[in-house]
Amino acid sequence: MQDHCPNYGCLSIKQSAKHCTVMIRKNLLNCNLIRIKSSTKDLFDSCMASFNIHSEECPLCHRRGDCHVHCYYVRFVVDFIGGRPVFHNLKVLRVICACCGHTHAILPAPIIPYGTYSLFFILRVLAEYFMRVRSVASLCDTFCISPPQLYRWVKLYQEHRREWQGLLKSITQDSLKSIKELVCISPFSSFADTFLQKTTMSFMQSHRNPTHLRRNSSSP
Repeated sequence: MQDHCPNYGCLSIKQSAKHCTVMIRKNLLNCNLIRIKSSTKDLFDSCMASFNIHSEECPLCHRRGDCHVHCYYVRFVVDFIGGRPVFHNLKVLRVICACCGHTHAILPAPIIPYGTYSLFFILRVLAEYFMRVRSVASLCDTFCISPPQLYRWVKLYQEHRREWQGLLKSITQDSLKSIKELVCISPFSSFADTFLQKTTMSFMQSHRNPTHLRRNSSSP
């Protein structure tokens, strides 16, 4: 959904579309994950309600105060609430820098770039998988996912766990214990920030970014 795509400065929409789009990550996980009781949509809405476009800095040309509303688009995110998957529609803002003409999607955490499932959802699935209390078929049926999707997350988690070996003072080799350690990191935003700087990807992001991302901090 695109509500409006206004023209700013001397750059037309056609011209600005030639420029790459960069995501501005708003990391609002300023505590450990086990303390967060809000849904992904509630966190998203809270972050966007406090978002100040007039103080935003363009992550490419670093000009501050020249970002304007470019358009909106709808994306879906899946949470796990009340024992079942819940689908949310999110209205994502894309801003345009009047100075350089680049557009930037404002993407608050815990939304994973290019992914449909929230960070909370994926970590819940992985924790139950590593607990081995039920079969893969039963787990996939509960979360409405396929076994190939589950195994992709397991593989990605193991890859990213190797990446963060150097980010934490110690990390257990046991997968379930490592998830427990992960969700108890306080604040999680510091870990997420360091992981992004080191890998240029958000934690549990499966597709590489076409351009270098920038993450700004935001209060929860």
